[in-house]
Amino acid sequence: MINILIFRTDRIGDLIVTCPAIVTLKKNFIDSKITLVSSKRNHQYAKSLGIFDEIICYPEGILKKILFIKNIYKKKFDYIFIYDGKERSILISAFIKSDCKIAITQKKKLFFSLLNIQFFIDSEKTNLNTLFQDTFDYCNIKKSVGNYDFLLKKDDNGFSLNIPASEYLHIHLDEKWFNELYIKNYTNIKPDYNNFTNFLDSLLEKNNIVITTGIVDFNLVDDLKVKYFTKKIDNIYTKKKKNNFIYFIIKPTFDDLESLLRKAKTLISCHGAITHASNSFGVKKIDILEYKRKLFYKKFTSYLKDYHPVYREPFTNLSMKILNLLKE
Repeated sequence: MINILIFRTDRIGDLIVTCPAIVTLKKNFIDSKITLVSSKRNHQYAKSLGIFDEIICYPEGILKKILFIKNIYKKKFDYIFIYDGKERSILISAFIKSDCKIAITQKKKLFFSLLNIQFFIDSEKTNLNTLFQDTFDYCNIKKSVGNYDFLLKKDDNGFSLNIPASEYLHIHLDEKWFNELYIKNYTNIKPDYNNFTNFLDSLLEKNNIVITTGIVDFNLVDDLKVKYFTKKIDNIYTKKKKNNFIYFIIKPTFDDLESLLRKAKTLISCHGAITHASNSFGVKKIDILEYKRKLFYKKFTSYLKDYHPVYREPFTNLSMKILNLLKE
């Protein structure tokens, strides 16, 4: 049996963009055991994927970290892929027995040369899937990275059954629309109640709509709940106009979002994990990006199908550009 260890101790989105490479590894080594070192943030989601044979959550606290290193030191792996690029993962890997250790890192530090690890540099211009392929080529793994629709094989948790519609526009309204809640030097989109509801009314003429939120509360969400929507059940609100509906879903889980994406026709969102998840389901993607970082985003998005980037600007202008993209 081939034993493979993968470090991905970061966010759900980082894990999702790595999964096509991981599934490709799994198909290349039919008789294999793949162990993931996850983070607290992506651990439960990693368990739901059904890809990994073992998942170890990187612990918090000094004593738990020492015990983690002690336990993993006892094991031997044929391959170690340090795909999160974190220095702690690189240092831990130095103590784990393996003949082939590969790390992706944004900056190679001087002491890295003392470690028995092959490093691949992740620059802003690097295509991420090309980088994964380079790690395969180094290991003499002949398969090409693919399986970009891997979520099709994941079980649907059935959340979308709460929404009696399909082929809807899915708007993911999270904190990224507001630079004071996200990255402060990004262009602020900042939709207010009036211009956002006018936008929704325009869309509602010809579409059913699903709006989902992230985990961060902000004033627009509160205003929409009170002024625009009527509560249906639990965290689901609704509004009807003629024959079309808007469903407003507060703080769904990521598994809930996946279920909703299976029935969506278009996703409108600021770039994130949901953008990549939607690719498995053939959804048109209108992806809101920061223009001055477009090269950075390109490294993640080159494999996406039916992909339409649009750049951050105040919502009055941005909404018009989105409406034009929806007409294409």
